[in-house]
Amino acid sequence: MKTEPWYVEAFRVGYLDVYAHRDDSAAAGEVAFPAEAAALCAGARVLDAGCGAGRHSRALSARGLDVIGLDLSGELLTAAAGAAPGSPPDARASTPRYVQGDLRALPFTNASFDGVLSFFTSFGYFDDDGNLVHAKELRRVLRREGRLVLDFLHAPYVRATLVSHSQKRRGGHTIVEERALRDGRVEKDVTMTAPNGATRHWRESVRLYDPDELTALFTEAGFHVLSRHGDLSGGALGAASRRCVLVAEAA
Repeated sequence: MKTEPWYVEAFRVGYLDVYAHRDDSAAAGEVAFPAEAAALCAGARVLDAGCGAGRHSRALSARGLDVIGLDLSGELLTAAAGAAPGSPPDARASTPRYVQGDLRALPFTNASFDGVLSFFTSFGYFDDDGNLVHAKELRRVLRREGRLVLDFLHAPYVRATLVSHSQKRRGGHTIVEERALRDGRVEKDVTMTAPNGATRHWRESVRLYDPDELTALFTEAGFHVLSRHGDLSGGALGAASRRCVLVAEAA
């Protein structure tokens, strides 16, 4: 029996229960530095690549940006479309528009965005060739000298602190997560049990690029990397940083 790729199976509506603590309030703070680093002025056309349920798209729209959120998951896009607009809205802002599509074949014309933002590790889902195609697609739809801000895992921190097993309860659900490093990827097996006993299982698998590898990949894709940061506030990247935030310009 043919199985679906992990990123199809994982990103269904139940995925939101695992990350319920990551809400619109948190997103409002998380977009401030990326919007500044990407030099986005009110009215700029922005792609939220891998938008999920749209919390960052809403926060960007509330800043007066013209936002398109793209995701492969129809279920998450339905949740995004049904959510309330970001608050407080800029008088010039429209609500985000949502488009279903594959990150390796973006359904947009060349140079059609002023900025591209990618939050919460929405990169590294494919093999190395597929990830390079993904990066090249982000470059293709970005105008020359437009900027990309990519929020990714910090590989050294992940390797040093990986917790192999954890269990938590959220919204009445019991969530068990098993993590491991395999073949250059960080993988997480998730089992979620609902209050009625129904169980769902899925795997998440992300290629674990070190910061220099990430820089080399995006340079090959046609970007000039301007800076690297250790968090979404623009802090310095160091050994203890949990994130690697890349700021790059379309060359």
